[in-house]
Amino acid sequence: MYSFFLLIDDKLSCSILEELYFLYHKNMVFISNRILHDRMLAEDATHDAFLRLSDHLNKISDPNSHEARAFLELIVRNVALDYYRKRQRMAEVLTDNNEFIADSRPTPDECLESVECDKACRDLILSLQSTHAEILTLRYYFEYNDKEIAQLLNISHTAVRTRLKRARAQLKLHIEKYENKEPQK
Repeated sequence: MYSFFLLIDDKLSCSILEELYFLYHKNMVFISNRILHDRMLAEDATHDAFLRLSDHLNKISDPNSHEARAFLELIVRNVALDYYRKRQRMAEVLTDNNEFIADSRPTPDECLESVECDKACRDLILSLQSTHAEILTLRYYFEYNDKEIAQLLNISHTAVRTRLKRARAQLKLHIEKYENKEPQK
């Protein structure tokens, strides 16, 4: 990661890129992994996304803004889909009987649907009370265990479990409301 910081001459651009990396790296790997279903390939796609981003740093004025996050998500999704298509082309290897090997991986449409589902879930979580959104994000997005969450939030292990239970219940209600609002296909 740090090797391509050397390619950037401008210190301001370098610091913006570094801040973006620390803010959004995990999220970008998560998005890539949802598309590629391969953690190492997702890391590679994320790295390539940051390389592409380094050419467009002038479009980002505030690394903490929603626009910056959306821009990064767009770049990493496109890079991951490029990786996915490349892997699909390579998977079409002929067997000895000149038959194509069946590929059980999801199609790009299914991946896009998965990304849209992730966005809907994220929006639902963000609509919760801040304490509930925070605890669910730490648990399921950052994959912290209860003990680590307790240390981060300076609360007891029991309080973490209670908050998680309440947050899940509140999220369940929000999901039910969301499903009732959506027109059935």
